[in-house]
Amino acid sequence: MIKNITLDELKEMDNKEGLIIQGCGGDLKEWEEGINELLTDVNILLEGDKFKNIYAFENEGLTNLLFDMEDVKLNIGKLAIWRLQTRETFGSTWLSDYRVNNLNIEENFEEPQL
Repeated sequence: MIKNITLDELKEMDNKEGLIIQGCGGDLKEWEEGINELLTDVNILLEGDKFKNIYAFENEGLTNLLFDMEDVKLNIGKLAIWRLQTRETFGSTWLSDYRVNNLNIEENFEEPQL
């Protein structure tokens, strides 16, 4: 199910990671089903799983979808490659990168304990 959120809500998602698809026109349900099907077909989504928590938001005149990766069985390595390969087609990016590059949010990464 797709939930509409504001940019302020997106800015607060500092403990999440997800895949953002930019410039989603038309029926958002078709985007949800299409991305889930596509990523299943290329063995990124595993064991019949799919993205369950999807958020729609608008920024700079574009409708964008955030596919929350929490509790989703996926091959993260394959997803990373797919994201790079579809950057031009879907404007695909990570939530953390979008927050830094589009919303001017500074990520607070904890230093590893040695």
